[in-house]
Amino acid sequence: MSPINSERKTVRVKYQVEENQDFQLSEEFKAELGEKISILKGYDKIEIELEFIDRKKTVIRIDSNRLEKILSKIYVQVEELKTKRNELVIEVEVSIKGFSRLDRHQSMFSMNQDEQFRTLALGGTFDHLHSGHKILLTIASWITTHRLIIGITDDQLLKNKQHSNQLESLEERQEAVRKFLERVGPKNIIIETPRLVDVYGPTATDPDIDALLVSQETLPGAQSIDNIRKSNGLNPLKVFVIDVISPHLTHIPQDLTLKISSTHIRAWLNSRDHQ
Repeated sequence: MSPINSERKTVRVKYQVEENQDFQLSEEFKAELGEKISILKGYDKIEIELEFIDRKKTVIRIDSNRLEKILSKIYVQVEELKTKRNELVIEVEVSIKGFSRLDRHQSMFSMNQDEQFRTLALGGTFDHLHSGHKILLTIASWITTHRLIIGITDDQLLKNKQHSNQLESLEERQEAVRKFLERVGPKNIIIETPRLVDVYGPTATDPDIDALLVSQETLPGAQSIDNIRKSNGLNPLKVFVIDVISPHLTHIPQDLTLKISSTHIRAWLNSRDHQ
């Protein structure tokens, strides 16, 4: 977890997106991000407020796939800038105007009913919460209407992780997930962060869970969860797959090595400690 520092700097940027336009980051926005990032270091933070606009409508419909692509472009742009400056722990956070920190009945968005789940579950380590995690969690809060369960891997299962001396504790990881969702997600969903001591967690026994959010990398585990639910007399889960940005991105400039992963962050922290 980032240290408490009264001198930690936070800068803010706003970005507007037309509801139906083909989305590409504007050069003006990229330039503004570059200018803001240039004055940050260490655990400083950049907050980006994303605003969707449609001049003909007061209620806007954005499907989760489009939101995911837009978030990915923004987060990747910031990660590129951080990597160029070798400042990997600058924090970035994208909130959504008209959604974040509001009750759902106050939201300016009309949700696709096929993408709405009363109780959604997902799991992971969530160490050194990074951009891939944040996209995953934002989409999770976007498609959940009542209860969001984020299982977080117990410390005992992480002993053999690379650079384990830089691992955050279970409590730190749980707090980071909760606080991020409180700032970026809607106000009226229940957030739970149970400890995971196996791959199933509450999905094996909780009859109220009706959907599972996975990435392409964790999709194979969905079938084993359904198998154990079936053996416990529970209904199978709907599986919602998103393509979060991977540790090794293929669409970035060839002269830039961009890795977005907890392992890479821990390795970077260790390298800084030995300088």
